[in-house]
Amino acid sequence: MENIEYFDYYKLASEMGIAKDIIIKVEKDVKKEFPDDKMMYELHVLRALKSRYWEKAS
Repeated sequence: MENIEYFDYYKLASEMGIAKDIIIKVEKDVKKEFPDDKMMYELHVLRALKSRYWEKAS
């Protein structure tokens, strides 16, 4: 996990009760799309966590 600079998605994940392994998977998936843009990376991790997309995919 990286240091947060723009969007505190760890706080959101904690408030939503999202498991650490899910956060790590989301981070890895998003990093593939935005390897060089930290702000877009953090924004998309935040959006993915808020949408709970991993539950919908099951």
